Amino acid sequence: MSEIDLQNAKINFEGEWLSSEDLTNKIQEKMQAGDMKFSSYAKSLEELNIALENSHKIETQILLLKDDYDKLKKLGGEDDAVCVKKAIMAFITSDPGTDVSLTSAAEPEVQKPQTIQCERCTASIEISPDEKQTDIECPECGTSIILKPKSKSEVRHKDHFIG
Repeated sequence: MSEIDLQNAKINFEGEWLSSEDLTNKIQEKMQAGDMKFSSYAKSLEELNIALENSHKIETQILLLKDDYDKLKKLGGEDDAVCVKKAIMAFITSDPGTDVSLTSAAEPEVQKPQTIQCERCTASIEISPDEKQTDIECPECGTSIILKPKSKSEVRHKDHFIG
């Protein structure tokens, strides 16, 4: 199998990068000159066409934190497209049981608990990010607090009187 540059739709033929059009022109030149020894060009043209037919172009924009971007650059060098392609290839060709990620296992992502204040006694109450509770009781004064699911910063009290 020849080396193929899918990005530029070219194949490395005898040390020269040629497109489908280049290979077709070479075949036509040989035929016009009466040289019927162009099967290597035709084979390369077919190989390139099959590769292009079986490829899929993905265009995307990825935003990374600087540390993650630096890790990505270590995989592939200076060209972002090469870095991303190497990372994707490492991921899709890895063993299913192997965890392939840009962040190391030594750096687990830890979510900090959220702290709210009781409106009645101003005591600090920690809420774990993995908890799904919406009804909390203040440990200091016993006030019931209802958290809105979408907005963690807004707090309502069940026993708050208006008037």
